[in-house]
Amino acid sequence: MVENEKINYKLIMRIRLLLLVVWFIVVGFLVVECVPSAKEALILATTVKPETFTELYFEDHLSLPNKITLFKENNFKFTIHNLENKDMVYIYEVYIDVNREKQMIDKNSVLIKKNEYKTITEDFTITVPTQRVKVVINLIGKNQQIHFWMGEE
Repeated sequence: MVENEKINYKLIMRIRLLLLVVWFIVVGFLVVECVPSAKEALILATTVKPETFTELYFEDHLSLPNKITLFKENNFKFTIHNLENKDMVYIYEVYIDVNREKQMIDKNSVLIKKNEYKTITEDFTITVPTQRVKVVINLIGKNQQIHFWMGEE
């Protein structure tokens, strides 16, 4: 009789444990379905989101123009690399900052397909005597920019 009671006790404990697990699953499901913030938290915790970003950089950065020579044509190249996981239209502006005044060189847009890149060449001439200028490339709407400085010879 004692042997049967031990077997019954073990069986009852296993059934109780199984019922407890089922109860937690049902309650968890109800919480997730009935509480929107819990559902959002679960989705955020279990969904892998790919990192998206845009690379903006100079090509051959060691040979960027660095000396101001009036009326001499300068040029440089910059690249936009689309890693946003979708095709993107990038609006960019290129300007010279002379004593906090913008002198526009170029303003344009370019369509770059997902995971591709575009290298853009810019030509400009400085026509006003100045000691130092900053050449800026700004991706409008992306809060991203790069620049380099040029000084007197």
